[in-house]
Amino acid sequence: MVWVADTVEGFGEYVPYRVSAPRPVVGTQGLTAVAWHRSYEQYAGMQMQHRFERFAKRIMTERDYSAWIAVRAVGEAVTRSGKSDVPDIRNYLLSDAFTVAGFKGEGLSFRRWDRQLRQPLLITGARSLVSMSPQEGFLHPKFLTDTLGYDEPETKCKLPN
Repeated sequence: MVWVADTVEGFGEYVPYRVSAPRPVVGTQGLTAVAWHRSYEQYAGMQMQHRFERFAKRIMTERDYSAWIAVRAVGEAVTRSGKSDVPDIRNYLLSDAFTVAGFKGEGLSFRRWDRQLRQPLLITGARSLVSMSPQEGFLHPKFLTDTLGYDEPETKCKLPN
């Protein structure tokens, strides 16, 4: 793998496809892991992108997707739990019973120990989707998306319940 760190955009665009041996290029240019990308079409992602473009008159960014999934998660938690006070909604969001559809082929949920959203990540180039992680062959006994990042026994981030 070739790691490019070109924050001033002086040379990074010239690195992909120009290395002496075939290697994936990652970093400021090359492949990146993102929550959302305009090229994502699977699991009704294209329909979501088109609806957003009609409404906002621009493409959906990763920040837009993150805001949308946050609002959707809270709305789903309120609707399904029938509760309206914050502690009850929070407990339901962090429970094993909660999942929210995020147009990624599986229900998204929150890790109880660090509050991170479990979700597949898109591996993209500048203009195209290359892959979706977690990659096949990396298994987790409970949640496939927990193969991304530190798992509960490994993390130092332990938030109180």
